[in-house]
Amino acid sequence: MTPQEQLSLFARAVDALGGASGVARTLSCTESAVGEVLSGQEALHEGWLRAISSALLEHANLCRKLERSLSPDFPSNLLEGQARSAVLRGGHSG
Repeated sequence: MTPQEQLSLFARAVDALGGASGVARTLSCTESAVGEVLSGQEALHEGWLRAISSALLEHANLCRKLERSLSPDFPSNLLEGQARSAVLRGGHSG
């Protein structure tokens, strides 16, 4: 992996986690420090890679739990009156 590829992946992770302000809270730094790394002014170090990787895993687990609690593919998630066929058509019942 090249430094530019790593930085590009880091930038995608920042976006996935809600932007520089959220990542700054996760990394216990300032938003401008995240911006300096994203712009290439400062080097991306191992500690930040570890922290953002952990944050991505935590976010993925939360998303997975939410999806499993909301997906109409699980009948227990549907409320009375929510027709599966209407959900599949993109409509709503009620």
